[in-house]
Parts: sequence; structure tokens; C-alpha cells
Amino acid sequence: MAVYLLNCLHLMQTTLAFYEFMDERLERLQAQCDAQLDTLTSEQASSLVANLNLGPIYTILQEQGKGPLSHIPGMQPSSLNNFLRKLENFISMPELLQLPQVNCLLSGNHRTLVQKRSIEVIVAIYKQLYQCIHDPTNLYENPSSFISRTPQQVSDALLGVQPE
Repeated sequence: MAVYLLNCLHLMQTTLAFYEFMDERLERLQAQCDAQLDTLTSEQASSLVANLNLGPIYTILQEQGKGPLSHIPGMQPSSLNNFLRKLENFISMPELLQLPQVNCLLSGNHRTLVQKRSIEVIVAIYKQLYQCIHDPTNLYENPSSFISRTPQQVSDALLGVQPE
């Protein structure tokens, strides 16, 4: 539904943009576009969290404070390896986890915005996980070899930033 509405709103915007006296209406259309973009971004981010098995990890990170994370079921290095493997696959081919409806958006800007925002959600969760794993109080042995990519490296890889 969000894709259909976004496409309709986009077509109306592009048509009305030719007329100077339509600025107020264009602003209202943009506000409606923003709401639909938020909805679609939320759907895409939720799908990524589910496909990467980040849901339980995120929940544990939010409830942190019950002892070292490395001793909590689901946060042991062996359990986190599943997520890290999926993350590496996602980094190498992010389009595989993209919702099909995102490809149906007429506006390339809308597509890019949904992808960027949903990736930012994943990077934010990864950053929190990275910091917790590198925190000595959580008792992870040799965290740098266990979780090798920094949050910035993950962000750059997923958002297409080329290393200098």
C-alpha cells in the first residue's frame, strides 16, 4: 500500500512542480510522501532485522545489565557467529534481502532513501553490539578477532562508500 501511495504522490508532485502557484500543495504532498517513506523504511528495516536474526540480539542488548553478555544464552560467541555470517552475506549482496516492493518504487530517490535508512538501523544495532563485545565487563575473549569489522566499515560497505 505504501508503494502505491508513494508512486501516486510522486507522479502528482512531478506534474504539479511545473506550476509556481502549487508550492503549498507540493509541501503537503511531500509531508504525505515522508509518512509513506517512514512506513516503507520501517517494513524494510524490520525485514532486515528478522532475516539477519538480529531481533533476539537487539532485545538482549536493550535489557543489558544482567551480568556479562558472553554468559547470556544467545550472546555467546558461537551463537553470534550465525548473525555475523549472515551479515557478511548481506554486505556482499544487500539486494538479496531487499523487499520486492521497494523495487516497484518509481522514484529512484525514494528507493535510495528507504535502503539508506533501513541500513542505518542495522548499522546502529551492529554498533551497539560491537561496543558491548569490546567492553571488557562482558568477558568476550579476543573481541577484535571475533567481530573484525568496525561499525564504520560495515556502514561504508553497505552504503557503498569506497575506501580511500
